[in-house]
Amino acid sequence: MTEQEAEKLSIALMQVVGVLDQTAAFVKDKDSKENWGIYRQAVGRAMGEVCLELAEPLWNRFPHLKPEYLGGPYKVDPKIYEPKFYDTAE
Repeated sequence: MTEQEAEKLSIALMQVVGVLDQTAAFVKDKDSKENWGIYRQAVGRAMGEVCLELAEPLWNRFPHLKPEYLGGPYKVDPKIYEPKFYDTAE
């Protein structure tokens, strides 16, 4: 895999986690507390798998792609998360 390909994959994985985070906010705001608790656990497991099993090994191979918010040097353009599935400001 080239560095350009790794960057594309890294961005895609960050987008996946971003959308999962937005779905969690959506369920928290729109569903019952009981369903929110169930969903929160499931989405947390999914986010953990994406981060730990997919993104972290990629960032170990290409450490310059690890995002700043996780202690790396990569500056994430917030536009990668647009359009949002759910915006809490709505």
